[in-house]
Amino acid sequence: MQIVVSGKNVELSPSLKDYIEKKLVRLEKYLGEPIMIQVVLSTERFRNIVDITVSAKEGVFHTSEDMDDMYAAIDKAVDVMEEMVRRKKEKIKNIPKGRDNRESTVGENLGASLGEEEIRIVEESIDVKPMSIDEALLQIGEDDKGFVVFINSDTGRVNVLYRKRKNLFGLITL
Repeated sequence: MQIVVSGKNVELSPSLKDYIEKKLVRLEKYLGEPIMIQVVLSTERFRNIVDITVSAKEGVFHTSEDMDDMYAAIDKAVDVMEEMVRRKKEKIKNIPKGRDNRESTVGENLGASLGEEEIRIVEESIDVKPMSIDEALLQIGEDDKGFVVFINSDTGRVNVLYRKRKNLFGLITL
């Protein structure tokens, strides 16, 4: 684990660097090697700001905290970072193995910093079969997905039939 501590308008004492390193060791249990951690401490008027960026094979994580006390800001930033890394580790652990689905997260760090839930995209491979629109309507009634991708046997083009409401369907021709 490599930790780089820098400061803007802050005197970096050896005790402050040691405090940061001791706090950041908690992240090692969640992340695989190699880990690169960049910590930027800054002071603006009466605010002490701590920016932490962690780069590991699991991804890049960033958090920023500001408080009146530098040590309190470091504690809060490390706690937030540990929670982000722990959630990512649990998410990776809970992905089912052997399935053809791939799940990716978009804006995870943005969502965590804004207090919103992250956006999830689940990617699946679908077998496209030739069938008529009537057969696709029967197929959509059997599936829970709410849509059917098929090759229209009349036109030879790829179509997507989807359910809008109970008895209302939409047809997209690609």
